Amino acid sequence: MVKRKALFALAIWVMAASGARAQLPPDQMTSYKLGAPQPHWAFILDSVFLAPTVSKVDIVDLDAGKLLGQIDGGYLSNFEFSPDRREMYMIDTFYSRAWHGTRSDAVSIFDAGTLAYKGEISIPPKRLLIVPKNNTTGITPDGRFLMVANLTPATSVSVVDLKSRKFVGEIETPGCVQVLIAGKRKFASMCADGSLLTVQLDDSGKPLSRKQSKPFFDPGKDPVFDQPAIVGNTIYFDSYHGQIYEMDLSGDVAQTKSEWALTSDEDRKANWRPGGWLSIAASEKGDLLYVLMHQGGEWTHKQPGKEVWVFDTSAKKRIGRFPLKTDGYSIRVSRGPNPILESLPLMQSQIETYTAPEGKYLGVYKDIGTAFLVSGP
Repeated sequence: MVKRKALFALAIWVMAASGARAQLPPDQMTSYKLGAPQPHWAFILDSVFLAPTVSKVDIVDLDAGKLLGQIDGGYLSNFEFSPDRREMYMIDTFYSRAWHGTRSDAVSIFDAGTLAYKGEISIPPKRLLIVPKNNTTGITPDGRFLMVANLTPATSVSVVDLKSRKFVGEIETPGCVQVLIAGKRKFASMCADGSLLTVQLDDSGKPLSRKQSKPFFDPGKDPVFDQPAIVGNTIYFDSYHGQIYEMDLSGDVAQTKSEWALTSDEDRKANWRPGGWLSIAASEKGDLLYVLMHQGGEWTHKQPGKEVWVFDTSAKKRIGRFPLKTDGYSIRVSRGPNPILESLPLMQSQIETYTAPEGKYLGVYKDIGTAFLVSGP
């Protein structure tokens, strides 16, 4: 009993002595700054597919294998990076009751250096809701206007002035949907008959002209994938059966520049054809195309690629091919020196990297959720 009292007294003394000491100063919160984006940083859009009411973008340094940061969005959001790399945008949809209720659409704005939320711009609740794809949104090269493809099922494009921070209007695009940026004040949309609609804007974001091309492919015989590779005013569409349609958007009306085959007679006999979600990528200069390829029959266009084939766009022929460690669903080629090919396997929660164009396996970064798209600086 005496021993227990002595221990109790000691405890009281220790507590009293501790209380007599000076209190620790409050923590000072600081923000980590990313700095200028590097060529091998990946911005990976994760739709959080099992609970897609909140999307996210993981920013990963692929050289270091390190997660640098993350921004959040809404339901099946799209991601855009300002051309000057000062801001990031999530094009979002929200519902008042998480997955139902009153719908509101907005462009959420983030500081690219700190990832701090800066505000939002309300847009009509009409944007195309689909598993994210490139070219359902786009920004003009000068960073002034952001365009958002709408489908209600009527088709149109919402125009947002990023300088004045406001929605400035809606452009009707009957039977045509997409935002293929083709110049400072120009975008194109793919139409149901296999043609392209080219829209010119004025400096206030209003339409100056809308001109539709002749069909350049037959949707009933050989559809094209709707996420082409874009280099300047040139757009490369790959088709389900392995054709390349090279389109020139430098004028008021889209023109077919060339059409050529990805596969030889021998390749076709072996059933090689493109497939995946984002099945084609271009080098920075546009001299090389990279295409996900698999062996399959009709309507296997969503089957992941087992190989990446590399093509010379001037010679219009294959110059290389390499196998992927894991079948790829979406690919991208980085910009700058020492380019790498980035491959997202389907629902594998990882991104793999390879030298480009040689195809040497470099490594894998895991734990990125249900990613469908990857972009970069």
